Amino acid sequence: MRIVVVEDEVKIREGIARLIESQTGHVVLGEAVDGREGLEMILRFKPDLVITDIRMPNMDGLEMAKRLYEQKLPLHVVILSGYSEFEYAQKAIRYGVDEYLLKPLDIDDIKNMLDKVEKKIQTEQMTNGTPGLHLKNLLTGEEKETDKNLRILKDICGFPDEGEYELFVGYIGSAEPSYRDEMEHCIEELRKKFYELKIYYFYIENQQKGYLLGYGEKDTKRIADLEKSVYNRFILQYRNRKEKAIWMKKQFKNPEQIRNVYRELNSLLAYALVLEPEGWLDAGQAGTYCPQPYTAPSHIYNQIRGAVCQDDSEKLKRGGEDFLTYMKKGHFESGEIRKAFIKNYYLIGDTLQEIDSSRYQHLRSKNLLRNIENAVTWHELACAYQDVIQAAAGVHTKREDISNYVIKRAINYIREHYQEGLTQEEVASVLDITPEYLSTLFNREMGINFSVFLKQFRISHAKRLLKGTDMKVYEIAGAVGYSDPKYFQRVFKEEIGVSPGEYRQMK
Repeated sequence: MRIVVVEDEVKIREGIARLIESQTGHVVLGEAVDGREGLEMILRFKPDLVITDIRMPNMDGLEMAKRLYEQKLPLHVVILSGYSEFEYAQKAIRYGVDEYLLKPLDIDDIKNMLDKVEKKIQTEQMTNGTPGLHLKNLLTGEEKETDKNLRILKDICGFPDEGEYELFVGYIGSAEPSYRDEMEHCIEELRKKFYELKIYYFYIENQQKGYLLGYGEKDTKRIADLEKSVYNRFILQYRNRKEKAIWMKKQFKNPEQIRNVYRELNSLLAYALVLEPEGWLDAGQAGTYCPQPYTAPSHIYNQIRGAVCQDDSEKLKRGGEDFLTYMKKGHFESGEIRKAFIKNYYLIGDTLQEIDSSRYQHLRSKNLLRNIENAVTWHELACAYQDVIQAAAGVHTKREDISNYVIKRAINYIREHYQEGLTQEEVASVLDITPEYLSTLFNREMGINFSVFLKQFRISHAKRLLKGTDMKVYEIAGAVGYSDPKYFQRVFKEEIGVSPGEYRQMK
């Protein structure tokens, strides 16, 4: 499955993404910090599954789920929440949400949820496949399956051993979000216009690439006309925009060549970082590019580090511009360029961690390092780096954000220590504020006081242990921070309406 994770708490968001990618076969296409950013990412990537927190700034998970439901997108949504909120759960179900999971999550929660959603998707999918799917299997499948997949494609599509073929590969991650929909609409029009040709298309989500294959038997002119139409519709009309797709193409004569052509075109894409083609990105342009030896701009690094230490946002922005200019004019090899940007990110991050932990956390929460690592074009890389500079120079934390930051730190501390005999005084001490101020912030930001939040958090986790484990009630009491099992049972019954034993028996 292709997955997008939407969660404003960086620790949880990154933890879920790492767990999915390290322990399952699924792919995390992207991570967003709130519903607004998540919605844009979902519309661009069109994932199979969205995992989202329910409470987030700017746009919460429920509003995002509602908008996705209204647009009738073919995807699945799983809602996360810190503690049980039945009213929210009811609304989420109305918007087609598949699952409603309570934090804190463990690995089995996530794996079980992914298994359920994957089975739903498999049930929904057509079992007979399509030519586009078989073409995808041929190009991206295992080498040992090549002959088998080619044979299937020949049988289904009638590929002739000799003909006129052309493969187009387009990277659209650098284009505007609407580009993919416009492109796929144009492909349908091309199929009608070139009815005498066979035109197949598929899209690889985690690479943000579209693949278009056209072929005909000895119909050189129509293949040339198709190439011209693809150029006019996918390249020419976007030529003057900063955000535009990168397209490559190659003609060949027999289907046995298609996999090699696929590899050749994909290898060309590395040059999108150092070339800015006005039209097709081709091997001729790549062959004439002569990279120069890379020398690290130590004076610019020192300028940037000094600006961060001096808290001089204007100086930091100038340093960032100097670095971009140096890297742009240097004509370096693409791998060296990426490594230099990553080093710059860590230089800024490590310096902030030493002198201003709040801005360091703000920088990390933006997930900008992944943007630098995944950038394909210079425009994407420069934008990702400018976002790093803005986050670091930024704008100091606004006064109204300070309370939100303190509450996040408090909740994170509770998540890590709720099994202990935690008190409001202890948490306030860790945060270096007074217990009274912490109480005020909780009431204002959360709508409940500290002790109620802690109780609900512990009871929520206890419910999961009661349903999901064979632990004794007294063991569960200790596991969620209650040293007195009888007191735990009384609190549980007051909160839930039944005893822990009765709750365990409920279906």
